[in-house]
Amino acid sequence: MKKRVADILVETLIKLGITDCFSVVGGGAMHLNNAFVLKKDLIRTIYNHHEQACSMAAEGYARLSGKMAAVCVTSGPGSVNALNGVQGAWVDSVPMIVISGYPRYETTVPFCGLNLRSRGVQENDIVSMVSGITKYAKTILDPVTVKYEIEKAIYISLAGRRGPVWINVPLNVQGALVEEDLLISFDAEKEIEYKTKHITSEQLNTFQHILDNSERPVILTGSGIRTGNAINLYKQFINTIDIPIVGGALQSDINYNGEKNYFGMSGSVGPRAGNFILEKSDLIIVLANSLPYTQTGHEVFNFAANAKFIMVDAEEDEAKKEGLHIDLSIICDIKEFFEKAVEHGIHYTSSEEWMNHCNYIKSSFSKYEMLERHGSFEDNERVPALLFWQYFMKRVQNNAVINLGNSSSVTGLLQEGIDYPDQRVLINYKCGSMGDDITQAIGAATYNSTVPQYCITGDGSVMMNIQEFQTIRHYGFPIKTVVFSNNGYGGIRNTCENFFDGVYNGCTPESGISFPNFEDVAKTFGLSFRKCLNIGELDEAIDWIVSQNNSCILEICERIDEIKGPKLASVMDEEGKFYTPPLYDLSPLLERDFIRKLLLG
Repeated sequence: MKKRVADILVETLIKLGITDCFSVVGGGAMHLNNAFVLKKDLIRTIYNHHEQACSMAAEGYARLSGKMAAVCVTSGPGSVNALNGVQGAWVDSVPMIVISGYPRYETTVPFCGLNLRSRGVQENDIVSMVSGITKYAKTILDPVTVKYEIEKAIYISLAGRRGPVWINVPLNVQGALVEEDLLISFDAEKEIEYKTKHITSEQLNTFQHILDNSERPVILTGSGIRTGNAINLYKQFINTIDIPIVGGALQSDINYNGEKNYFGMSGSVGPRAGNFILEKSDLIIVLANSLPYTQTGHEVFNFAANAKFIMVDAEEDEAKKEGLHIDLSIICDIKEFFEKAVEHGIHYTSSEEWMNHCNYIKSSFSKYEMLERHGSFEDNERVPALLFWQYFMKRVQNNAVINLGNSSSVTGLLQEGIDYPDQRVLINYKCGSMGDDITQAIGAATYNSTVPQYCITGDGSVMMNIQEFQTIRHYGFPIKTVVFSNNGYGGIRNTCENFFDGVYNGCTPESGISFPNFEDVAKTFGLSFRKCLNIGELDEAIDWIVSQNNSCILEICERIDEIKGPKLASVMDEEGKFYTPPLYDLSPLLERDFIRKLLLG
């Protein structure tokens, strides 16, 4: 029996377990759009107001669920608009499949063979554009290969280090009829070039040998534990091994505060205790953490220079980066590592002396060090972001999903971490795109709107996809948004102050950028609204948003001269030369005698 290619494509997605799609419709994808709506009982489509929002929503969906979502966009500008979210998924190893429309093939540049920039209606060479930020990108030209290409793309997306894939379908192929008996299927066993490496018994024996010969080992976690859908296996692994755990930079929801052997996070923006424990250790077991600069600092060779390193990662080259000194590199899927390590019987019990010293380091610092350094506040002062987080985390629900924007205002939670195992924190770690906040929350709420969903961001970031408040309203997603308003881009304002003598550009109303009245914004989109003007109103404002059951906006008037830190910063030596200290030596700098006590005691 003959069937339309677009219908076969959607049916293949459904058979492979994809239940949700994010889309903006367009003429270049008309058969695809029609095929999705015909299967709306089996695959739900959320229609956004910008293709960037589609790909960012798919990222949020995958982060919370561990599953892939689909994205369907049209040709030309529709495809280009989706690139930012795909880039975010690429660098953070998040799976998604993007299906794009494309002009009729016989009208395109590749068909005519001439050196033209464009020929078809809204034509662009999208496959070449996305090839550097996807694991697989392909234009389907032969209708009988549609099933094969979708199966192959999804396999590649999920195999090894996860990531986005892109399938481009010309209009004539979308609408083509093909005999189902002629369809080709994908066989992973025959696709040798896409096979992943596996851990060996020899590597596990070496792992155990290095561990046995260490006195102060520590586990350093990475985002790949979450994006690799390996959190449950990770918990099994750490229950069989008695070793201190330090969270990787910005990894705030792999472990929770108070969990056995967990000593908080680390990295160039703090907190301090984790960095001191890493520096004091003699073996660091790096699990699905690519050791970026936010983890090691830019002086990579100074990162725990006296420790041995075991690194488990899906990609071989991560261990080869300049400055790293990896003693054992294990290249495999992180889920496989945990399974095989438990099966192999990897074991270790840390000494009482080492555990006591880690506890001593942890007890030497407060999560709210910067607030304590500042001292008391007046009720009429604008709200420091750190104070908001201190209040908010005491009240937020134990199963809340907290979607963070890329704003300096959210750093407090990335330092503090979560307090309950069912709380989640979603943020794009490496791309850092403004606007990846409301959109990510939409994706998370698409997967699960029965748990409290928060979106917490800055006034600069929220403007990048402000149109998506209408998507929230239309679908009734109960997303509770907190917007920190500080009259500009706080991070760039700090940069101008630190490097350019306070000469602002494009980061304040006076230097060229301004923001709307967010109460008017809330009214426009039909959302409940409250504004917190100062510290005196903070308690009631937080109680208000936590108690809301529907979508709403809480505006927090943030302190303009915000309290920042601790963080890694260049300092001047006695000869007037600037240098970057080791990762444990964050600013504001500590007394040298105190540092020696922590590292030598």
